[in-house]
Amino acid sequence: MISIIIINYNTFALSCTCIASIYTHTKGIEYEIILVDNASKECNPDAFLEKFPQITLIKSLENLGFAGGNNLGLEMAKGEYILLLNSDTELTENSIKICLEKFQSNPNLGVISCGLVYPNNAIQHCTGKFPTIFIELIELFRIQKFVSKTQKENLLLGAFFDHKSEKIVDWVWGTFFLTKREIINKLPQKKLPDDFFMYFEDVQWCYKIRQLGYEILYTPQTKIIHHLSASSTQEFSSADILAKFKKILPNETAFLLKEKGKFYTYLLYVFRMMKFFTLKGNDFRLISKFYFKFLRNNLEIKS
Repeated sequence: MISIIIINYNTFALSCTCIASIYTHTKGIEYEIILVDNASKECNPDAFLEKFPQITLIKSLENLGFAGGNNLGLEMAKGEYILLLNSDTELTENSIKICLEKFQSNPNLGVISCGLVYPNNAIQHCTGKFPTIFIELIELFRIQKFVSKTQKENLLLGAFFDHKSEKIVDWVWGTFFLTKREIINKLPQKKLPDDFFMYFEDVQWCYKIRQLGYEILYTPQTKIIHHLSASSTQEFSSADILAKFKKILPNETAFLLKEKGKFYTYLLYVFRMMKFFTLKGNDFRLISKFYFKFLRNNLEIKS
């Protein structure tokens, strides 16, 4: 059995679309749906049971965030396999079975994620590399411009990877995150790390699972729709990027300090600051200045 865990926080319509798509397209496997309502105020969560009486509804008294909410769902999960599925996703084919069969055929897998697309079918870049000094130096010196497309994809992933081929990656988004209960039971406290309320938790999960010796697989063999608020054709401005950094950076910093230490973290951000400083445009200078202030205020190395 697969236990499908969905976190709802004021997304009633989206969550209903997601659940309905599971029932419509998931065939040939046994599964349960566990919906965790993270103290939503939009409506009474019992409304989900009126529409979908088969689901297991967990009503949290407080908003536990993405990681905490999923761990709450795990406490009720009966499945051998666990699928964490965002409430803003929609299945259009039997994606869960396709990924399950691929998982079952590879004993080295710890996590598998499928392709994510916008409603207009444009691909979302849902894989990445762990933050390292090596990666920052590659981008600082623009080494990606002097290697083949395949080498560039393997080195950097993310937006440098066209996501049209199957690949072992460092981490995947938590949007569609299929793993095994057996693997989660090998993690501390037999649950997903929940250090972070939101942002960067999926990177941390993949890091810990890879430390156990498992691989993280991205497959475009099947795709699901991911209803993000931003248009897939939108050109993100430096202000958008900066706002994203401000949300993610505290958690990324905590992760790096824990796993790599203060000096390594400091150097990584210095090289990242230099990378943005050397990009053309005043907007990138603002991002570089942001990193300078962050280093000075949070990671000052004293002699």
